[in-house]
Amino acid sequence: MKTMKFCSTLALGLAFAAGAAMAHHSTNGIYDEEHPIEIVGTVKSWRFINPHPFLTVEAPDATGTMREWDVSYGGAAVVHMRRQGYSEDSFKPGDVIKVVGPPAKAKGAYGILVERNHPTRADGTPIITGR
Repeated sequence: MKTMKFCSTLALGLAFAAGAAMAHHSTNGIYDEEHPIEIVGTVKSWRFINPHPFLTVEAPDATGTMREWDVSYGGAAVVHMRRQGYSEDSFKPGDVIKVVGPPAKAKGAYGILVERNHPTRADGTPIITGR
């Protein structure tokens, strides 16, 4: 009986922990999923580090003003991105790339989410081949 109670408690605890982890990495409400955009710009920096890689691209906004865009992979960690084909060398400063995804909702924020769409070269050629 004690073992059954322990297992039930453990399972419940793991379920709550998983939910909390998902909430920590949730992008709900941050990006405008209903109005995806496309930016074409120059890679400024690529940091393939945990807990989350960072890609910064210099590209024009809707008015033509050059901005630094934070390209977010959501909650993806390096280990998951390696499985998709990303590496430390996926992007280099000066690379011209195209990014498609929902933009950040916050006024004055220049961010774009790429959870579903991998960035490509400006001509549409894939940067990663996936696995």
